[in-house]
Amino acid sequence: ILSITSDNASPNDVMMDRLVDALPGFGGPRARTRCFAHVVNLVAKSLLRLFIQPKKKRANKKDGDDDE
Repeated sequence: ILSITSDNASPNDVMMDRLVDALPGFGGPRARTRCFAHVVNLVAKSLLRLFIQPKKKRANKKDGDDDE
C-alpha cells in the first residue's frame, strides 16, 4: 500500500497507527492523504458544471389552469 486517502476523522488516525504495526514498510502518517481527493472531486464537479447545458423546463400547466 503506497497511500491511503481518508477524511480527517480521528478513527482514521488510529487506523494508520495500526497499519504501521500490521504492514512492514508502510509509511504510516506520511502515507495518508487527508481530504485531498474530496477537494479535487468538488473542484472537478464545479468546473464540469460550466460545460453542462441546463435542462429546459417543461410546462406542466394546462391552458387555463391558475394557481390562485
